Amino acid sequence: MKKLLIFAVVMAAVAVLGSCSESNSPKATAEKSMECLKNKDFQGYTDLLYFNKETLKDPEKVKQEKDTYRALLQKAFSTRTEGKGDIKEYSFVSEDVKDSVAVVKMAVVSTKNEKDTVDVKLRKDDNGEWKLDSKK
Repeated sequence: MKKLLIFAVVMAAVAVLGSCSESNSPKATAEKSMECLKNKDFQGYTDLLYFNKETLKDPEKVKQEKDTYRALLQKAFSTRTEGKGDIKEYSFVSEDVKDSVAVVKMAVVSTKNEKDTVDVKLRKDDNGEWKLDSKK
């Protein structure tokens, strides 16, 4: 009975660790970004942005860049949704990972039933976390 309990605890730990690594994948980060856009959570979206080490050393600069990006994103998003509608649903299509950069293709359906495919560009930060790459 004791061995069975130990086995169950070990299996639960493996499951938890496995689920943690999945949340740090390009796909998971792309899905989080799409969920933020769907919910018009522009703050959440900007929290997923990549910043290099030098920028991260200056919290005020990070805040300014996030604020600027958030304002631009809100304006661009509202302009886009005027014609196509809000995001109704999205789904994963594919991912292409090369070292510390990735492109995740997402299928998006708008509230006006317009379909589109979006490339979400990502890169790993210095902590190994996948972040949105705002640079073209």
